[in-house]
Amino acid sequence: MIIAVVVAWVAVVLLLFALPVLAWWVGARDVWSRPGKRTEPDLYREMVRRHGLRPAEIAEVEGALTWGRELDDPRLRAAVVDWAQTLQQLVEERRARYPRARRVARLLWLVWVVLAVAALAFAVARREWGRVFNTLFWPLVLAWPMSRAVGGPRRAIERNSGAPAS
Repeated sequence: MIIAVVVAWVAVVLLLFALPVLAWWVGARDVWSRPGKRTEPDLYREMVRRHGLRPAEIAEVEGALTWGRELDDPRLRAAVVDWAQTLQQLVEERRARYPRARRVARLLWLVWVVLAVAALAFAVARREWGRVFNTLFWPLVLAWPMSRAVGGPRRAIERNSGAPAS
């Protein structure tokens, strides 16, 4: 009985004291901070300062950058193109710095595809059409916005370089 009470008190102390201290300690690590102070500049602040963007313009430029939209204001168009080109340059530098990460990501993607095909085959064999629907539907629903966001900077450069379309 006494041992159970002592164990309970130790658990309470750990939950009330040690867990928040551990969370504070882990949260203070440089790994979690973004962007990496040593490796990447603060691109957001740099672009806002370089192009003199006001808060409403920042949102407009970010939206055009993310989704590849065309803007009318020449100053904002230049900001979008500059930001997208700098972003693409940083991505290329990151890829050159971490070549193994891309191979690991491709391997994980390949494993996921093999497992998804196997799950699909088992679901069809068992005639579980709800599972077939989920296996096919959710990856497509999640992949479409991601593909739009990944291609956004490229489309932003294409649509905002040169004169605006009338």
